[in-house]
Amino acid sequence: MSFTKAAEELLVTQGAVSRQIRLLEEHLGVALFTRSIRKVELTPEGEQYSISIGRALDEVENATGRLRRDGRREVITISVLPTISSFWLMPRLAAFSEAQGKAEVRIINSIEPVDLQAKGADLAIRVGRIPGEEFGADNPRIEMDMVTDWRGIHSDLLFPDVLAPVCAQQLIDANDPVMSIDDLARYRLIHVTTRRYAWHDWLKANGSSLDPDQDALYFGHFFMAMEAARSGKGVAIVPTVLLRHYEAARDLICPFKPGIRSAGNYHLLFHESRAADPHLTLFRQWLAEEASTEREADLYVK
Repeated sequence: MSFTKAAEELLVTQGAVSRQIRLLEEHLGVALFTRSIRKVELTPEGEQYSISIGRALDEVENATGRLRRDGRREVITISVLPTISSFWLMPRLAAFSEAQGKAEVRIINSIEPVDLQAKGADLAIRVGRIPGEEFGADNPRIEMDMVTDWRGIHSDLLFPDVLAPVCAQQLIDANDPVMSIDDLARYRLIHVTTRRYAWHDWLKANGSSLDPDQDALYFGHFFMAMEAARSGKGVAIVPTVLLRHYEAARDLICPFKPGIRSAGNYHLLFHESRAADPHLTLFRQWLAEEASTEREADLYVK
């Protein structure tokens, strides 16, 4: 124990620390320290007083921390696939913000594997297969890594990834009716580069031998593919969870139902160290309710 070190921590002189301790001892009428040439030690009364005061100071610190937290909005940062962010999550966030005014949700749009042990994101929405999930050989492949490292990662299942062809009604009206899958040979097929096997696997699962790469269009994101389909450029294959907006506006139709489940699901991912966080727990509970509504609304699952 050293008055000199205490003075350095408090940014005062050693003499100032000594004077304050003497004043305290005079006020209490008890010696708190025994002093010798080489060292300073607490007396038994000083040790008891140090324990009691330490507890009181801890309570002051905790109360101050609670007050500061209650006075500011908690920020939840979530990394989300861009099209899911725009077409599914963001339209719903206003309801969460109204119900949980102390939590602000910030979105990072990304398709890259997320590192949930870093400080960039608290949660992530990704699509794919978590360790232990099994799918049939006919389920269209998803060749996307969801996280950089699965150690310590927990997941909440949101909804399945269901793929279905979509196109503009005017495209069908301007051509012969689409009566069978082989009729797709008359149309340009629109691909998304992050799901390059979607058309191949969907056609194979439906028993078709059509070449999906003949006269094809390629885009980097699903929203680009859907916009191309909406403008009559061809037939895109997309997750049905993205279609609610377009169907409500009657911009896109599904010529073939039901859709086919791919070899993966949409998951909300988080690190185990954040499992008990009260703000994240509230958000997870809210998102689970939204996802259950989505599962019930999906009419395209095969």
